[in-house]
Amino acid sequence: MATMPAGFGLLPSASLQPYGSEILKAGIGQLGTPINVGAMLPKVAGKTAFQQRGDQRLADMYGMGDIQRDASGQVTGFTGGTGIASYQPYLDEISQQNLLDPAKGYQQFMSPYQKEIIDTTMQEYDIQAGRGRQQIRDNAYNVGAFGGARQGVEMGTYQSESDRNRAALLAGLTGQGYQQALDRQRQQLSDLQAMGTYTTGLEQQGIGSLQALGAEDQALEQQKLNQLALGAQQGYQLPMQRIADVANIYGGIAGAMPGSPTQPFQPMPLATGIGGGVSAAYMLGLGRDNTATGTTVAQQPQGYATGNFSRSYNPGAGGVVQHQFP
Repeated sequence: MATMPAGFGLLPSASLQPYGSEILKAGIGQLGTPINVGAMLPKVAGKTAFQQRGDQRLADMYGMGDIQRDASGQVTGFTGGTGIASYQPYLDEISQQNLLDPAKGYQQFMSPYQKEIIDTTMQEYDIQAGRGRQQIRDNAYNVGAFGGARQGVEMGTYQSESDRNRAALLAGLTGQGYQQALDRQRQQLSDLQAMGTYTTGLEQQGIGSLQALGAEDQALEQQKLNQLALGAQQGYQLPMQRIADVANIYGGIAGAMPGSPTQPFQPMPLATGIGGGVSAAYMLGLGRDNTATGTTVAQQPQGYATGNFSRSYNPGAGGVVQHQFP
């Protein structure tokens, strides 16, 4: 059975070879195309106008001043800051009114009518106490004990009780006024604290709303940037993918079609002077019987009946023609 000599191979069918060349050209051309790497890199969306406005309101609330940013939106500093927060006026009011000092702060909350109320109440008490003393005298007079020891003891006991009651009444009225003043002091302190907290809370709610709107815009912008980067990546990969797809189709078709044999170029013995004697013997028609080895058999020329010789391709000798004589 004949075998393929060394150096022989198969090329795709001649009708497919131009397509293979075009695929190779397309691949080389794509590799030589400049790539905009920056378009494919991931990017981060900056702060939106809503977020920046919310940041500025927050800075204003704490007296930080105007926010300074660089070209990328990064905060670099503040200008015109006062250091006075929005709740500072309420703190100043608390301090000015001595609302944290129970020994002083209550005085401004004492009722302006307290003295008159106390004086009027005590005068009425004294009047009632005087009537009680008069009643003791009248009783003593009626029983004939007026000016006696019994009247004196009863009068002393009454006066002592009256004085204690008067002092208790005066203390009660004064303590009641003081307690009311303390309650009003605490209420004032609580009101100022609540106002400071309420004002700050409203401002924070506004800032939170701005930040929420800004976060939505930022998320949308981030999605756009992500899609642009993804599109750039797909745009880069698409030509190579198309080349790969066509190459796969080409390879499948080429593998299914018979190929054309090829062999490396071999110099002619007559041109190089090698094997001249063999050629002469061949021309003289030496040999009667022709034998073949390898893959190719040389036919003995007609008109020559003498001599035996054969030629063959020897794979071990790189396919070089070999001639044999008996």
